[in-house]
Amino acid sequence: MTNLKSIEEYFRPFTAQYHRLFSIREIETETTVQWMFGAMLFYFFVSFSIWMGEKNITVEAAQNGSAICWPFFQNCTHFYFLHAFPYGYSYTALYMFFYGVMCLIVYCMWQKKWVYAHILLLLLLLWKIFVMLLSFNIVGPYDYYHIILTSVLLFVPYKEYFLKLSFVVMYFMSVTVKFTPAWELGTYFTSMRSGLPLFPSWSTVFLTNFVIFIQVIDCWFLMSKNWILQRGSFFLAAAFHLFSGLLVFYNYPSIALPPILILFGPMYRYTSAPFGRKAIAGWMVILLIALFQLLGFVISPDRFLTLEGHRYGMFMFEANHQCTFTINTYSKGTAPPESWSGLNCKSLVCMTSSVSTSKNGETVRTMTFESASSWYRCDPYETWFLAKPDCNAPGVERVSLQFDHSINGGPFYRIVDEPNICNLTYNAFSHNSWIKVPPEAKAVGYPVQNYYSL
Repeated sequence: MTNLKSIEEYFRPFTAQYHRLFSIREIETETTVQWMFGAMLFYFFVSFSIWMGEKNITVEAAQNGSAICWPFFQNCTHFYFLHAFPYGYSYTALYMFFYGVMCLIVYCMWQKKWVYAHILLLLLLLWKIFVMLLSFNIVGPYDYYHIILTSVLLFVPYKEYFLKLSFVVMYFMSVTVKFTPAWELGTYFTSMRSGLPLFPSWSTVFLTNFVIFIQVIDCWFLMSKNWILQRGSFFLAAAFHLFSGLLVFYNYPSIALPPILILFGPMYRYTSAPFGRKAIAGWMVILLIALFQLLGFVISPDRFLTLEGHRYGMFMFEANHQCTFTINTYSKGTAPPESWSGLNCKSLVCMTSSVSTSKNGETVRTMTFESASSWYRCDPYETWFLAKPDCNAPGVERVSLQFDHSINGGPFYRIVDEPNICNLTYNAFSHNSWIKVPPEAKAVGYPVQNYYSL
């Protein structure tokens, strides 16, 4: 015990400076902020428990070609260093280390050692940001909520006010992807066999527009002085997120419901907007949220069809997607003919056929795929990224790609029809001319009714 006290005394100048720099006093004195600290810790447990099973950023994922990098960081697999069993245990060992960190944070919270709890939560946040930079297909809008709220909690003064405001602003921003027929006419659900859960089909258009109302207008009443408006908004938001779990399971409710209950529920108190030098960091966060959302709309002439920039900002539930795509690999030499057809599904994509033919000293392998669920967003970038390594295989001369995309039961548009993707590049922050939109992209067919999930 004496040695522990001596260590604490040694680091006291550091902890005192840390305490002042990150406004730890607010955590020590405000119950709402303390509860939010626990809520953010809880979602680290939720997201890490999911990621631990997905193994997206392992060396093996890079080697077997399943890893997908962000368009702005297309060589991210060079930074993968973890191994998952049966090839190694470093991946799971690291996540069990973080599990221990979470338990230690709980202990520090119990002991009211908020500086140490803060430092440990920062460690978890840095890892989460690192993972999201290294994997394109692991990121979700839920994680944006979490990172932004945790960053406000850790770094920004006037924590309670900016936690409330950042949540409401993100809630408001998430509705911008709903200004489409998918939600205005309810076709997101009516174009699928399962429809809207628990409600008759005739009510779909009213309910989807009611959700838009909640997120455009009603969400601002969460911060209202008026007790009736504030409580009404709170109950609507809480009910909506309980219902949303029927479709998105525990993930989204786990990051949305706790802040709603903590910030706007029984402990709610009206807090006025702060101004002055200390408030600059909080207002900068709000500005960055708005710019981040805007980025997804300025990149592409139709972000819903081309999916360019669709992961910038809040992008959940924007449309019911279906797609089919064909990859032809042209190689030198001849090979015995092969033919397979069926349904070989991996994650949310199914291979439906694979045919190899040889002619005039050239072998062509044709593989066709189709989406298996509306959860698959049909991003041509993902297909291009996963197919392009074939260009470097021995004997391969070129790889062609045809990509047909349908939204909300509408026509399949051939948005990609390239004879050689090996010469193509993908721009992260501007439209890629090889991805077409109507009228240049022609309608080539119509889909059957989709399923929400398998």
